[in-house]
Amino acid sequence: MKRLIGVAGLLALVAAGSAWVRDEPLSTEVQQWQQQIQVATGESRAYLYLSGLDAPLDQQPDALGAARLQDYERWFAGRGVTDADYTAPTVDRLPVPEGPLFCQIETPGCFEKLLAQAAQLPDINLAQSILRARYMHFLDLEDYRTLTSVSIAEPVPRLTYMYKGQQLFDLFVLQLALDGQGNLARSGLHWELSQLREQLIRADNLVLKMLLGVLVNRNLEWQVRLYRNGLIPPPVMPSPFSEEERSLLKPMQREFFGIAQMYAQLQDSVSGTEYLNLLLWFRPQMTINASLTPYSQAAALSRLEPQAFAAAMEAPAATPFAVGGLRNRAGNILLAVAGPDMRLYAGRLQDLEAKRRLLAVLVQLPQGALDEQRLARLPEARNPYYPTRSAKPDGQGQLCFDGPQEAAFNGRCMPL
Repeated sequence: MKRLIGVAGLLALVAAGSAWVRDEPLSTEVQQWQQQIQVATGESRAYLYLSGLDAPLDQQPDALGAARLQDYERWFAGRGVTDADYTAPTVDRLPVPEGPLFCQIETPGCFEKLLAQAAQLPDINLAQSILRARYMHFLDLEDYRTLTSVSIAEPVPRLTYMYKGQQLFDLFVLQLALDGQGNLARSGLHWELSQLREQLIRADNLVLKMLLGVLVNRNLEWQVRLYRNGLIPPPVMPSPFSEEERSLLKPMQREFFGIAQMYAQLQDSVSGTEYLNLLLWFRPQMTINASLTPYSQAAALSRLEPQAFAAAMEAPAATPFAVGGLRNRAGNILLAVAGPDMRLYAGRLQDLEAKRRLLAVLVQLPQGALDEQRLARLPEARNPYYPTRSAKPDGQGQLCFDGPQEAAFNGRCMPL
């Protein structure tokens, strides 16, 4: 009898232990997101080219990008997403263009500074023609997808060179406009905007997606400045920004995949007491399921039309909720660590429609004093977020729209 009681007690203890460490299955949405990331493989000359955009003059960008990818993947083999000791090989790089002509076009006084130093444009444009050509070539490539395996140490493409490449392109356009070739300058900006919008659709990582949004914003800034200064004919009006262009689904899936893999591999990355603590107090799949919330919310918000986005932003930000009680104490501590408000990224992309409408308005308004009666009659002057409101001057020489969240610098304004 005592033996039976002992066996029963042991079985009860085993059952209790099994119940304590039991995890839950990954949710259907988590599985779908992970599957979509894992099938997004294949070749991408655009990724290799962007990764090597800083290649020295005697090397092709895609060759350097391929070497960098191979080096990283060789290091990553056999490691997990939490390994962070990767160091990219040191290579020669194309010099980064610097100087007073590389001001940000949306900052006060930048455009006037460029006009005052216009005599320097031919020399700058000749000396920096390689990076400008590389920037334009990347925009022409149609197969972008991120090829690196996800990890904390995952290298980011050379986006500084994309940023500088656009500035060089803009300086070349300005030279054309000042030389009396306004039609060519306008065509160049129209082409660039079209290509940027195509790349915006393809972008599958968050950093690149947001940079492309900045580059689109600056293209629109250049169009309105050149037109309002009489340097180009009226711009070709861009079409409204589409759901595909705004969508953060692919970038958010990639961001989430990295977090999910980190949680999944956390127990394997430690040993001894730390491993025992995680075994007792951490349920990885519960934690993964709960952590999806802010990523899925940002993806959903980005795909709404602006008016619906503004209405949705009246609700508080989605945050991961605690799950599993004491059984997942460590997981809940991780979930409680404050991360960025993912809605901000959706808002930056939503604001591009406000910029597009402001361009359309300013092409139809005369220079000089603001004709408020004429402004009120323009359909494009209606706020995309709040259709009963109109664009209004900010008192600093700009026309602006209100929005449901704080805008990036000049994110919803254009110069009059």
